[in-house]
This record gives sequence, structure tokens and C-alpha cells, in this order.
Amino acid sequence: MWRFILLCSLYIHESVAQEISFDQLRFVTVNEPPANYLDIDDQIDGYVVEIVQQLRRRLEIDTEIELLPEARALKTLNTLPHIVMFSISRTPEREDKYHWLLHVINKRWIFYSRSDSQLDISTFKQVHNIDSIGVIRGDIREKWLKDKGVKGLVHILDYENAIKMLVKSRINLLLFESYGTYSTLNKLGYSHNEVKVQYVAKASEVYIVMSKFEGSNLLADEIRKHLLSIHNSKKHIKRKKKWLDNLNKINKSGAWISEGILTY
Repeated sequence: MWRFILLCSLYIHESVAQEISFDQLRFVTVNEPPANYLDIDDQIDGYVVEIVQQLRRRLEIDTEIELLPEARALKTLNTLPHIVMFSISRTPEREDKYHWLLHVINKRWIFYSRSDSQLDISTFKQVHNIDSIGVIRGDIREKWLKDKGVKGLVHILDYENAIKMLVKSRINLLLFESYGTYSTLNKLGYSHNEVKVQYVAKASEVYIVMSKFEGSNLLADEIRKHLLSIHNSKKHIKRKKKWLDNLNKINKSGAWISEGILTY
């Protein structure tokens, strides 16, 4: 009897494996360090990029990772099958839209101003009185502020342009996160002292996701198993330590590990 059950289990496993193909998977991301970004040599790098690269090697996938503007990446995820996107915040509005494959980062959403700004924001209510707040077109923070009824939004293509606009006083506030802010200042040749924290708005959980389409559940489950295995591996524990140290070299970023998740 046990031999029969074992043979049936092996048959089912092999049948499922034959049904699942990773060949059509397409990987898209956005430029938002430290999770995913272009380095000084214009190569895609980042904490989550390393996880996805390890996944691609496991699945023997040769398709290159595509770095897209935020709005275009989300449109691709929302309209096409077989899209794996990273990294995006998990929200109630998005809950049923995607397969949530792996929780990779926690990050705080922070309002920054120029360091010489006379603003002194201690409540979210005060944000409604600011006439120019930088947000990235298509980013979840843009939608969040719109949903909160904030009117003074300035829609910007990417965070490098947003940081430049903040430093040059073309916007009064920028809603971003700690490492992205200070690493972008570094990349652009600005001092960390150019900006200061005004108000910590909230924290979000950030995931690797896959688009939903007919028959996608088995594929998502299989990818999720591989990602969980990677997440629990000794290699990934070392990776977290490496990136934690990297983040905290920028002393204002304030990174830590919370319940096994890189947080900043």
C-alpha cells in the first residue's frame, strides 16, 4: 500500500513539473535603491536583484531583467501574463491583483525637505498645507497621497530628478525612503546635509510579485517555493548581513533586521 501511495505521489509530482514551464517568465523592475537600481557602470544591481538573480539561475532562465519607469512597469504587470515584478509595496487595493511571492523588505515612507527649510512638520495634517510635494509618477506613494486628499503633488519621472528638484528648491517636500534618499544624494555628488527628515508617514511591506492569469496558480506556487528556499538559505543570511552593513555605512539610513526582513 505504501509503495503504491509513493508511486502515485511521484507520478503526480512529475505530472505537475511537466505542466510548469518557466520559459515565458519576464522579469521587470524599477530604479529604486537599494532593492533594485543601476550602478555606476549602468548594470542592474541591488539587494532584491541578487535574490532574483539566484532564482533565475535555479530555474535556468536566460531572460535579462528589464529596468523600466515605474508607471510602465506597473502597466506591464497589470496587462501581461508571466510578469515577475520587484519590488512593490503590498496594499489592500493590490491584494487580489497579484501573486505575492516573497516578502523582501520593510521600508518607511519619509517626507524630506531641504536642510535649511523653515518647515516643521509633526503631523500628517500639516502635509495638506504644502504646495509642492515631489512624488514619482506611477509610484504607490503617489496614489497613497492622492487617496489621502493631498493636493500639492508634483509628478516626477524618477528619484534622481526628484532629489535634484528638492536640493534646488523646486519642490518643498519629497516623499521617499531613507537609503534611497541618501544613496541618491551620494550618486549625484550632494552632501547628506542638503536634506533633513520632516515626518515619517508610514511603513510598507515590499514584495516580489507575479501577474495573475488563467492557470497561473501552479506556476506561482512553484516560484514561491524556490524563493522561500532561497530566503531560508545560509547564502541569503550572509546577503542580508552584507546589505545591512552597506546600508548603515550611510549613517542616516538606519537599517536593521526585523523578524528576518531587511528594514530601513
